[in-house]
Amino acid sequence: MATRYRSVLSVPGSPRLLATALIGRLPQGMSSLAILLLVRGSTHSYAVAALAVAVYTLASAVCAPLQGHLIDRFGRARVLAPSAIGQAAGLATLVLASDAHAGAPVLVGVAAVAGGLLPPVAPTVRALLGEVFRDASTRESAYALDAVVQEVIWTAGPLVVAVLIATVSAAAAVLLVAAICVVGTLLFVFSPLARGGGSRGHRHTHQTALASRELRRLLLPVALTGAGLGAIEVGLPALALHSGSRAASGLLLAIWSVGSMAGGLWYGSRTWRSPLAGRYRLLLVAAVVFSAPLIAARSVPVAMVCSLLAGLTIAPVFSCQYALVGRLVTAGAETEAFTWISGALVTGIAAGTALGGVTVGPGGISAPFIVSCGATGLAALFAAGAAERPLDVAPAS
Repeated sequence: MATRYRSVLSVPGSPRLLATALIGRLPQGMSSLAILLLVRGSTHSYAVAALAVAVYTLASAVCAPLQGHLIDRFGRARVLAPSAIGQAAGLATLVLASDAHAGAPVLVGVAAVAGGLLPPVAPTVRALLGEVFRDASTRESAYALDAVVQEVIWTAGPLVVAVLIATVSAAAAVLLVAAICVVGTLLFVFSPLARGGGSRGHRHTHQTALASRELRRLLLPVALTGAGLGAIEVGLPALALHSGSRAASGLLLAIWSVGSMAGGLWYGSRTWRSPLAGRYRLLLVAAVVFSAPLIAARSVPVAMVCSLLAGLTIAPVFSCQYALVGRLVTAGAETEAFTWISGALVTGIAAGTALGGVTVGPGGISAPFIVSCGATGLAALFAAGAAERPLDVAPAS
């Protein structure tokens, strides 16, 4: 296992690139909880707080492709740095508006602006990895390592917010998100590999990334995969509450993430010879099979084992997905392509979360997991349809 990752980390500047990218993306795992509790404390309404988080997330997904297009045209530093500073200003304004007990429309509007300015560090990293690592197997290992880092962000981010809220305040948590956004983004864009632009440099095409028909076909499977994940995010806490253990909610979600990390590390340590598109479909089918035992889980101990199993395919699916995008993208529109994929995933997660929550009442605690398996199964089906045209094309040059 160590050999594959040593080949990734031995590239000069890559450890610093991954470390600064981790810091730059940490706000993604912190902002939702911090904003939710800040707005809830100001308005005393979970509905308004949830709406603020929803529009923040939606605005980031909608605006990311435009930012990605600008990054491909003008370079990383010229877009990411101003976006980070603008987002920090938006979050600071949200804290001031909250302290002033501004009305719900103001708070929701400011949250939308802050979300729209969220710098798309994660898609930028994935586009950059495609530039830095030209060998296909090493690049897949790099994508797997990035998927594992993403799980660290989603696990550590809420914990940091929870500790800060317990010891200081929700306002302090939001301001910390703003500070980390600026510092982390600047550290990333001025790291040697990000500043140098990799081996391809900056090339701009007047075509949008969606000019790739295969990339457009990939968006639906990605969104459906996100829906499957969103349903599980609702289902695991519901299962814990049904079992009489509120504290187990966080534990089950953490174990699910640990499973993803383990699966990602294993996947990235191997040299794969099978066609990429076929492997992607098989991983989606495996995700259905590995998540299905959650449908029958009724106790926390059983759910712990099932959660670990269900998590094993997440990072491998993402890694394979990133590699596919790198092969399908129009040359010069790499960053924009990854922002479209991220937007589809976020939209799917939001839809899956909503659908999973709606089905818990009438369908019982198994319902979200049935939704998850159904959505991921459809993702595998549509991925097969998307591959009717060859997906394993040569990387854009």
